[in-house]
Amino acid sequence: MKMQFWITPILTALLITLGQAHASEKEVSKDQVPKAVLEAFEKAYPNAKDVEFEQGMIEGKAVFEVEYKENDREFEVLYDSDGVILQKEESIDVKALPEPVVQSISKAYPNATIEEAEKIMKPDGTVTSYEVEIKSEGKELELVVDSYGKILKTKQD
Repeated sequence: MKMQFWITPILTALLITLGQAHASEKEVSKDQVPKAVLEAFEKAYPNAKDVEFEQGMIEGKAVFEVEYKENDREFEVLYDSDGVILQKEESIDVKALPEPVVQSISKAYPNATIEEAEKIMKPDGTVTSYEVEIKSEGKELELVVDSYGKILKTKQD
């Protein structure tokens, strides 16, 4: 029980920190990405299509986000400059969102329509949260919601 108490705040802090990388990302060309990142990505995802690269900063250190498509799905993998995976994201069907996530969004935004969803995972594939784009009362919002339905972050697009 005590372990679960500590996991939630740690994951929340990690998500907030990783979310800050998204705010300062800039698109970069393949030749601007460190060799270690390219090698790790190409080895892990040899069938990736439509690959794009972005660079951001987390706690003063460069990180690289690789966006790609595979089997008609969209993915994003966040690497440090040494080619170590920090986080993965995978687009999912809105209907695949867990019920607590859907209920939480419905309660907070009763008139919202869920437009898109992604699951956010640790490097080992464990789902930590969901990134959900909604439309509510003429506004487009991006929410980060944990698996239990707690809204961790809200950003207006």
